[in-house]
Amino acid sequence: MSKKFLIRLLVGLSFLLAAVLYLLSELLPEKFGGFNLAWAGLIFSGVSGLAFLLGGLTAKNSTQLRKLYVLLGTILLIVAALCLVSALAMPENLVLPICLVVAAAGLVLGLLFTGGKKWDEGDNQKVGYKNYYQRKAEEEKNKKDGDGEE
Repeated sequence: MSKKFLIRLLVGLSFLLAAVLYLLSELLPEKFGGFNLAWAGLIFSGVSGLAFLLGGLTAKNSTQLRKLYVLLGTILLIVAALCLVSALAMPENLVLPICLVVAAAGLVLGLLFTGGKKWDEGDNQKVGYKNYYQRKAEEEKNKKDGDGEE
């Protein structure tokens, strides 16, 4: 099973779980009365955020795609924090600090696991790179050395 498929499966299953629980809370309010839309949003965005975050941290593809996964996971975790605040009716003065902590953690994880590599780093940044004129001079030197031996 590929990692992409696993991420998509987790996102789909979390959405299905949240939707079913929300439907049950509407159909059976005596058993699921405490479950509301905020809890459904918390389940979906929390599981999806963790799936994207782990997918971005373990991916072997391009750095930009990994950073996008980490960013998307961080945004979904911020949404999950907002849903949690809404579901628990926490004081509003805790909302911004919680969001900032989640955003900062996402930025640090993105930087650590992508290595801060530039996507457009060219060959001329690598050790031992020779530009056009250096390669031509070396080629001419090799031609002259090759002609002199015959």
